Amino acid sequence: RSTASAPGPDWPHVQKGWANHAYGIAKMSQVALTKIYARTLAPRNISSNCLCPGSVSTDMNPRGHLTAAEGADTAVWLACLPPGTVTGQFFKQRQAVTW
Repeated sequence: RSTASAPGPDWPHVQKGWANHAYGIAKMSQVALTKIYARTLAPRNISSNCLCPGSVSTDMNPRGHLTAAEGADTAVWLACLPPGTVTGQFFKQRQAVTW
């Protein structure tokens, strides 16, 4: 399981005029790697998914609107699914997101 997210217009690097493309490519690469892992591990009945935890309030992100428990919800949900039921997907708030 890995995490990925998408930058919003209010993110500090966006407000400073920094490019989003490197961030987006890094996150897209995480999704691609998840799909590679899913294909490779499927014969062993091992699932591989990635997720966006959402905007969690932390010391690094004081503007986040989710608690740590709320941000962890999708990760915990995925970890509790039976092996092989869902694999190679990207999730946000327990919903599959198409990339």
